[in-house]
Amino acid sequence: MQSRRIHQFRFRGLTVVHDRLPGPITALALGLRAGARFDGSIPGLAHMAEHMMFQGTLELDQLALNHRAAELGGNHNADTGYETIALTIEVFNEDLDTALELLMDQMYNTSVDPSRFRKECRVVLDEIRGRQEDPVDALHERAWRAFFREPLGHPICGTIGSVKAMHAADVSRFIARNFVNANAALGVVGGVSEDALRAALARHVSRRRVGRPTSRARIRRGGRGLLRSRNGHGGQSFVARFIEVDPAPKNLLALGIALDLVGADPDSHLFQAVRERHGLGYDVSAEIESGPSWAVAVLSASAHPGQAQRLRQVIDEVIDASARDGFAAEDLARARKKRRYRYASLAERRIERALAHTDSALTGFPSLEEAERTVMRFDDRAVLDAWRRAVRGRSLTAMIDG
Repeated sequence: MQSRRIHQFRFRGLTVVHDRLPGPITALALGLRAGARFDGSIPGLAHMAEHMMFQGTLELDQLALNHRAAELGGNHNADTGYETIALTIEVFNEDLDTALELLMDQMYNTSVDPSRFRKECRVVLDEIRGRQEDPVDALHERAWRAFFREPLGHPICGTIGSVKAMHAADVSRFIARNFVNANAALGVVGGVSEDALRAALARHVSRRRVGRPTSRARIRRGGRGLLRSRNGHGGQSFVARFIEVDPAPKNLLALGIALDLVGADPDSHLFQAVRERHGLGYDVSAEIESGPSWAVAVLSASAHPGQAQRLRQVIDEVIDASARDGFAAEDLARARKKRRYRYASLAERRIERALAHTDSALTGFPSLEEAERTVMRFDDRAVLDAWRRAVRGRSLTAMIDG
C-alpha cells in the first residue's frame, strides 16, 4: 500500500481526516457515534433516524434532496451499525463544497415530518417481517439477544413492537442529541486540496452544533450453551457458533488471519470439512463483529435436512483441532497475504477508504495502512495464541434442525 499524505484535524469540534489521493473524484464519509448501541429504551431509533435523513431537511423535501444528490454523482447512501451511522457520497473534486453542504444539511436539519415518518415506519416493519419469515435470520437475532443483553441485545432495525410504539418526536430528539460535531468524524479521500476543503468546512460546519460526544453504555453479557430451533429453512439444517473474543484491535487483526484459515474460504478448514470431507452443504461463513469494549466471532454453516447435530459436531471438531494442532507455516503465510490483499483492495476504493478513516476516528480501530503493517509484523505464534484464547472464550451455539 503506497504511503499518502493523511492529515487529521479538528474543525469546530468535528474530526476531519483528509487523505489526498490523485484523481478527479473525492469520496466523503460522515460517521456519527449514534448507532443502535445508543437507542436507549426504544430499539431501532438510530436506524429510523438514518431513514429519515433521506426524507427531507428544513430546506429540501425528499425529492429535491435526492435530485441534488443525483446531480452531484454517486454512492449517496447510509448505513447503521451497532456503533455508528455512516453517510457517504462520491463526487468530482469541484463539487466538494456542494456535497459537504448536502451531508451537513442532512446531519443538522433532517426534518421528521409525521406523515413521512409513518411511511418509513411501514418500510421498516416490512423489513423486520421479512427477516422474521426467514428462519435463519430469526435464529440469528434470537441467538444475538441471548448472547448479548442491552445495549446490543436488540436488532439494529428494532422490533415490530418498538417501531410501532415509536413517535416522530422520539426521532427528532435522538437527532438533536446525537447529531453534533463532537460526535462525528468526516473522512475525505480524493484529489481535493486542503484549502478547498477548509473553505467548505468554514461555510457548512456549524459553530452552534459543536455539542459533546455521546457516552457509550456499558456492554452487558448474556448466556452461553445451546439454543435450538425446529423451524426448517427450505429443508436445510443450520448451525452458528458465537464466540466472544478480546476486542483489542491488535487481537482482532490476528484473529482475522486465523479465521481466514479456519473459516469460510474454499481453502479453509471448515469449508473443506463441511463441503469436501462430509458432503454436508455449501454455505459456510466466518466473520467478526466488534466495537469498543465488545467483539464476537461467528462461524456458521448449512447442511442437509436432519443433519444439524452432525454439522454442529463438525464445526466444534474443526475449531478444537485448529486450536490444538495449530497452523502450518505455509498456511499462515498464505492467509497473511490474503489479509494484506484485502486491506490493499479496500484502500483503492475511495468510499471504503473514507469509511475506514471515520471508523478509526470514532472507534479507535487502526486505519487500513496501520492494519496492513500490523498484519505483516505478526509472527506465527501471535496468530495461534489469539485463536487459542478465542476458542476458550464464552460461546453459544444456535441450530435449526431442518
